[in-house]
Amino acid sequence: MAQEVIIVGAGVIGLTCALVLVENGYQVKIIADHFPSDPLSSTYTSSWAGAHFRPYPCKNELDKEVQKFARTTQRHFRRLAVEETSSSIRFIEGVEYFEAPQETYPNIQPGYGDEMEGFRLLSEEQLPEGVKWGTRYVTWVLNAPLYIHYLQRKLTMKYGVEFVKSNLVSLKQVFDLYQNDIVVNATGRGLQYNGGYDPKGFVIRGQTLLVSPPRDCPYWNKTVTHQSKDGKWTFVIPRPLYGGIILGGTKQVNDLHPFPRSEDSDDLKERARRLYPELFINGELDIKMTNVGFRPAREGGILVAKEKVGKDNIIHAYGAAGSGYEISYGVGIKVCELIKNISKPSKL
Repeated sequence: MAQEVIIVGAGVIGLTCALVLVENGYQVKIIADHFPSDPLSSTYTSSWAGAHFRPYPCKNELDKEVQKFARTTQRHFRRLAVEETSSSIRFIEGVEYFEAPQETYPNIQPGYGDEMEGFRLLSEEQLPEGVKWGTRYVTWVLNAPLYIHYLQRKLTMKYGVEFVKSNLVSLKQVFDLYQNDIVVNATGRGLQYNGGYDPKGFVIRGQTLLVSPPRDCPYWNKTVTHQSKDGKWTFVIPRPLYGGIILGGTKQVNDLHPFPRSEDSDDLKERARRLYPELFINGELDIKMTNVGFRPAREGGILVAKEKVGKDNIIHAYGAAGSGYEISYGVGIKVCELIKNISKPSKL
């Protein structure tokens, strides 16, 4: 009989961990207080993502591991883009512009552009006015709501994964209820064994606009990220399968305001007017929705590690901040490896 693993959390990390585990022969049950099929909620971040992948320079060993997760995910997405188009994944042109780049960008280390098809640095003549550094490559985009629905549907219909709705207050509660010895903690904020959340965890509020641009808008087939001198990131990300274009965004640390702020939207519109005028129709944006979500971050970065409390085995996979989609499959592979190591009989 297949070994059962319980996953707590049904965001993109939890769903993807479930996918990797069932692909490797495990029986999986997912417990969460919110699923992709539920109404939108600002605390369920995966529905609000753009989402796309942009490479970034490595500053430490964790960055190198995250870079590995991202490349593993990208290889998986290349296969899905061809074999499972209902996933919504597409590969298109990606562009980045920096008005005041940190030193790590002009002095990028080996690995930054690895596996990025068509990767190249832009010459001074190719940069817009005010931009000091830029790059171009082929990357993926996806329609976040469609993708997580695709994952839930695949897990349910193909693999028979059971989804259980429960508002848990501790991980110990899971072990007590199900008498299971392995639990994957994919709760975003890091639910702890005896209750509460990881004290290193914090949220980053993101507000974006979902817009419907003109038919001839170049951003249907291009994602662009622009960092201004003041540190603000302004990006456009198309959502495939007629999902419009995401215009973002804000990165507001420990800001728990759950509703759209008009001043944030106004700021986004003004930035877009300067950087992405092709989004406008007769001088106005056709805004279909204003999105607010809380990226679950963690001091020191994502935690992917095992913990043993008595006989209970916990595999932590939380704190991805805004990188959940980008590293999801790589994290799933790592989680599966950690579980296999637990499952191996010890050698006396």
